[in-house]
Amino acid sequence: MDETWKIACDVKSEVLVHEPKIDLLHDLLGFGRFAEVTQTSDGFFLGRRAGDIGFDVFLGKPSEAAKERTGELFKKLSECSQEQVKALLRAKNISTRDIGLKE
Repeated sequence: MDETWKIACDVKSEVLVHEPKIDLLHDLLGFGRFAEVTQTSDGFFLGRRAGDIGFDVFLGKPSEAAKERTGELFKKLSECSQEQVKALLRAKNISTRDIGLKE
């Protein structure tokens, strides 16, 4: 088993404690409105609903307000959860900069 994923924090629970209302970060991590979200090469986001085969929902680019909320939520997470979020986004080839996270 890949040791990278043996992390002792629960990102989903921590995100939901700090922000129970579904927002950008929830969607990107797969526990929001979509089963999965991907970023296209030109920076746009597409969503895939549970049970769908492809990414049928065009989400566009996050607004400045959504990026600001995401950055604020990210700051509230533990260091462990922050690292796991960054790893999950990297695995999906989603740019942290494009969603309001500072590296």
